[in-house]
Amino acid sequence: MAKNKKTHIMVIPFPQSGHMLPTVDLVHHLLRRHAAVTVVLTPNNLHYLDPLLRIHSPENLRPLSFPFPSHPSIPSGVENMSQLPTHAIGDMIQAFSLLRHPLSSWLESSPDPPAAILSDMFSVPWTNKLAEEFEIKSIAFLPTTAHTLSVIWGQDDRGFFEELMQSTSTSWGLILNTFKELEEKYVEDLKKNFMGHHRVWPVGPILPPAAGSDEDRGGKSSVPVGELTAWLDAFPENSVVYVAFGSQVSMGKAQGEAIAAALEKSGVRFIWAVKKSGGDDTAEIVPRGFEERTAERGRVIRGWAPQKVILEHRAVGSYLTHLGWGSVLEGLIGGTVLLAWPMHADNHFNTKLLADELGAAVKVCDGMDSVPDSDELARVLADSVRVDLPERGKAVELRGMGLAAIDEGGSSYKALDDMVREVGTSAV
Repeated sequence: MAKNKKTHIMVIPFPQSGHMLPTVDLVHHLLRRHAAVTVVLTPNNLHYLDPLLRIHSPENLRPLSFPFPSHPSIPSGVENMSQLPTHAIGDMIQAFSLLRHPLSSWLESSPDPPAAILSDMFSVPWTNKLAEEFEIKSIAFLPTTAHTLSVIWGQDDRGFFEELMQSTSTSWGLILNTFKELEEKYVEDLKKNFMGHHRVWPVGPILPPAAGSDEDRGGKSSVPVGELTAWLDAFPENSVVYVAFGSQVSMGKAQGEAIAAALEKSGVRFIWAVKKSGGDDTAEIVPRGFEERTAERGRVIRGWAPQKVILEHRAVGSYLTHLGWGSVLEGLIGGTVLLAWPMHADNHFNTKLLADELGAAVKVCDGMDSVPDSDELARVLADSVRVDLPERGKAVELRGMGLAAIDEGGSSYKALDDMVREVGTSAV
């Protein structure tokens, strides 16, 4: 590499909010390390880069857009998993893989080819082949835990994950959105038994740029952020429960009724973010009259919620969540007690790690189709805002460890430094 030449990395986020956001945040931290980054997005997902484009030079941050590939099972105009049911993930993976052909043509004619292709684990079966075709490094990005990957790899039947796992294990390197102090034994297991080399970098928790807007991380807030924070400002520290289940989980009517009944019986202050998909189907999820009866102590947000703002507010003390990893990290950095209702994918593994092993979460329900007992859930909600809750102390401890890891000189900070240096100097 020529002296002073920036290390050029191509980043290919997977089009699902829980994967897209940490990948784009990772791009920010690569740019801070003087890398040049080309980010591959389809037109309807380009807005994810808006916060970064406001603070980084166009010389270093280079959006590269291709039309979303046509697929018989994906409606025209749909380019993100948040617009599809969970079971369509296989179709989305297959459709997105068709970008290999236009990307190959682009790389063939590029005067400044990247030193590495960094892609989400869902894309490595084809991005590894693309990297091999052009004799450049392939780096897999896993926006969840080393624990999840380690457990699935140890199973005889990996099912849906078999090809993704095998491809990831043959990548030149692996980046994890976790930190060594949280799960060191699982990181070491991946180095030894999964990748078979040292190029496994835990660089999390990957946080967004401080200068970026919290209002446009993946969508426009459904409520004025200033109005929401002003409402929260009126309440004591750790006295509000936040209820949200990510961009992919759709609640049923019975589940919504149970949550509403529990919130009402518990007497807690709350913010409840209800997912909106297609038409406004939130009317059935939130029972009629609930908002009027709880107006003095609660807010219901329909559509995109400014989750990071909410979780980092001093008044928010607990978080009822599906325990998707992005939500876990946002909750931990906010210092909240995690109330776990695992639904699918990595949620169950995260619950085992956070609740069973680390004691930083309370399991309250389990499964996509389960309906909690509203009396029991009300008790848990009321309990969750207690100052002396043991899980609160553990959450505060993990928050401190995570922030120390990403601070200059911390384990994650140094790991990302090492990764960029190795990409720029090592052979394929």
